[in-house]
Amino acid sequence: MGMAGTPLFNRIRYKTWVKVILDQGAGLLGNIEDISATTLGMELDKPVSPGGMGTIYFMLPLDGQEHIIQARCRIAACQPAVTPKRFHIELALLDLDRSTTRLIDAFVHFLTGHPESRR
Repeated sequence: MGMAGTPLFNRIRYKTWVKVILDQGAGLLGNIEDISATTLGMELDKPVSPGGMGTIYFMLPLDGQEHIIQARCRIAACQPAVTPKRFHIELALLDLDRSTTRLIDAFVHFLTGHPESRR
């Protein structure tokens, strides 16, 4: 049982950009709302259909560097967000290599240890 504000399963909230180029349909552009080594959440002003495949790009600032991550992804879920007229999109990150997974874990670990660094 975690305390309020404690991330579950190494998921954090951090505002940094994310771009998704879908195999079919318009691209998605927004901010990362939450991230783990296997999923990424973002908010959009319009719903998207789950099941779509694409390529995701996002930036993780870590150790004074900006790391651009690229990976295949699938739209896992879309539901109304807390903010009216916004939608929370859950993206499953696919086929991440070990170095990318380590980078995401290090980023999550850094932010959970330094909550004041969140934006």
